Amino acid sequence: MYFERRLDKQTAENLKYRKRMFSLWKKQNGLCLVCKQRITEQTKWHKHQTIWKVDGGRDTLDNLVLLHPNCHRQLHSLKLKVKKPDSERGL
Repeated sequence: MYFERRLDKQTAENLKYRKRMFSLWKKQNGLCLVCKQRITEQTKWHKHQTIWKVDGGRDTLDNLVLLHPNCHRQLHSLKLKVKKPDSERGL
């Protein structure tokens, strides 16, 4: 019973995570907000907080965007900011 409950909990968390990531991907039209190229299973992705937790940001959909892993590294190394797709510009 313990392992069944544990597996159920892990499955529920995985499905919730996938639903959130799909929602972000769909809102961004499947595009990385930095390079404007498609985000796919092959390119992978990284979820980025537009407002960092240390600055009061939360791990909610309105504070998250999907980026390619390399674009995410560039964003931080160049100290750039990214905005949500419903704003006037991506960067």
